[in-house]
Amino acid sequence: MKQVLVTVLAAFLLAVPAAVAADSTASIAVQAKKKTVTVTFKVSMHCQKCVAKLTDNLSFLKGVKDLRISLEEKTVVITYDPSKTNEDTLRKAIEKCGYSAEKVE
Repeated sequence: MKQVLVTVLAAFLLAVPAAVAADSTASIAVQAKKKTVTVTFKVSMHCQKCVAKLTDNLSFLKGVKDLRISLEEKTVVITYDPSKTNEDTLRKAIEKCGYSAEKVE
């Protein structure tokens, strides 16, 4: 009985790392599919209302994953999914709000 228990326990302990490795491989594959791109625009905003307007209009655009707006630096940093949107669409969305937008290299 003791030998059977040891054998079962050993088999379990050998199977767990394989399952974890398979899970982390799947996780890496999912991360590879979820590539994002970050772009920074210099925007002609001048007050907190400008920030609110840009936040309201840009944060819900298809493909936008993260949005950081700095009034002090007059920048909008957007992280997006390139399979759902692109830089030109994002720039046009900023301009549609009434601001000029220039990509920062």
